[in-house]
Amino acid sequence: MIAFRFMPHPENVAPIGAFALMGGLYLNRRCALVVPVLALVLSDLLLNAQMGYSAFHAPRLLDYAAFLVIGMAALAMRDKNWKLQFGGAVAVPVFFFAVSNFGVWLTGLGLSGQPYAKSVAGLVECYVAGLPFLRGSMLGDWGFMALFAGVMALAAASSRGERVTVAARN
Repeated sequence: MIAFRFMPHPENVAPIGAFALMGGLYLNRRCALVVPVLALVLSDLLLNAQMGYSAFHAPRLLDYAAFLVIGMAALAMRDKNWKLQFGGAVAVPVFFFAVSNFGVWLTGLGLSGQPYAKSVAGLVECYVAGLPFLRGSMLGDWGFMALFAGVMALAAASSRGERVTVAARN
């Protein structure tokens, strides 16, 4: 996950939300919350240093908290049916969008370079301005979740000694 954040990629297409959810579903309980958030914090520190920004931004704490909540929800869904897990996967980018844009509204600047008005209209303006980022988050989260789930299914089949084949269509 850390390496991907340093590669060229479309805006907001990243494995972060997927890693938080899949970590909760698949990593052992001791690592399920710590590993995804630690990877995010470390990559943030490296990216901030590379870009010449300060190492830490206090408003980012809300984002880290959102990823912890995603991981905790995944832990709670771990032994549930696939429909609930699928619903959780669908909700991840929308949940993160809601939390992170609320944080931007509280602490950030609008597209005009001015702080958002601390009103319902300012909050709506912030969410509307963030919609292009939601598209990238959906693509990244859902694409990486599918990739991670596929890898885990292949690993599980391999550990059971099952032969894994990929069917090709002509």
